[in-house]
Amino acid sequence: MRRRIQGRGIYYRISAGAYTGWWVGEYYPKAFLRGEYLTTVYHPQRTLTFPADKNVTCFRFGTDGAVGSTRTVRFAKPSNAPFDRRAIVNGRPMCKITAGALTGYWVWAGDVLTDGR
Repeated sequence: MRRRIQGRGIYYRISAGAYTGWWVGEYYPKAFLRGEYLTTVYHPQRTLTFPADKNVTCFRFGTDGAVGSTRTVRFAKPSNAPFDRRAIVNGRPMCKITAGALTGYWVWAGDVLTDGR
């Protein structure tokens, strides 16, 4: 079970083993739920902006939620890309790019600006 505990963040309830019934905090990359959760789909798609002169890693995931490939990009000037969904993927808020060389890749929302933020 994945649950937000007020004032504490996201926690998981352990359902089997020696720690059954205990709660453990979500902390990427040590403790997270694998795969895509809490997806919001945007129609029409939105635009995200990669910052200038910063390495940003983009991820492509397999059907089991494991990282299939990564690609690190760096732009001299701020660069835009369209995205059509935002979700928690492997414990991190991410956006899925829908056009250009990064089509199908996810980018951590903390590395880019979305909707001017």
